[in-house]
Amino acid sequence: MTPAQGMLKSRRLRTLAALAISWVPLGALRRLLWTVLLGYRIGRNTRIAFGVVLDIKTCSIADDVVISRWNTFRGPIDVSIGAGAFIGTRNQITCGWSTSETWAEGRAYRRAFTMAAAALINQEHIFDVVGSISIGEGTWIAGFRSQFMTHGAGVMDRDIAIGRACFFGSAVLVTPGSTVADNTLVAMGALVTRKFAEPGIIIGGVPAKPIGRREDGDYHFRKEWA
Repeated sequence: MTPAQGMLKSRRLRTLAALAISWVPLGALRRLLWTVLLGYRIGRNTRIAFGVVLDIKTCSIADDVVISRWNTFRGPIDVSIGAGAFIGTRNQITCGWSTSETWAEGRAYRRAFTMAAAALINQEHIFDVVGSISIGEGTWIAGFRSQFMTHGAGVMDRDIAIGRACFFGSAVLVTPGSTVADNTLVAMGALVTRKFAEPGIIIGGVPAKPIGRREDGDYHFRKEWA
């Protein structure tokens, strides 16, 4: 820990610093402040836009990542984002700071958000990171306003795991403890309430169930950006 980071050990001071950095107009200066003051790791050629709030426990962002404006990362979360990932605008990746206090000990709150290489999150999605949320390589959380929830009264199986090369339509709700295997397509408006271990399927409905299979040679979602 550097002397500057030691001065910001207080959570309140770190929050104020994170908010202030998000309004700094120059991207290179924001990167320097995140690194020096808050101890975050940010890779080469990674672009984090004006208005992004990074107020979290730890942050490791690989090379060539794009994070667009007005995203919020807040809470005692360990965030890891893989190379070439893309995050659109106005997403919320959050967890209440109270989950790291003494009363929460023994409740297995993992508080981890992992986004693998070349994954994509579009716009206005909500990730409740009391447990852990992992998004596999090349997976798209596409569309708008999906919600991924990892807590609830009495819930202990709370972690959400999403496989590789999956595609989520708009307004999907994923409940605690749910998993989706590789190459799964999740239809718009689906309510995912359980573990789907079979890869290559299409799921949809309320609650979600298998409604088809992805054919060999099905379109692979990929985005290229400079």
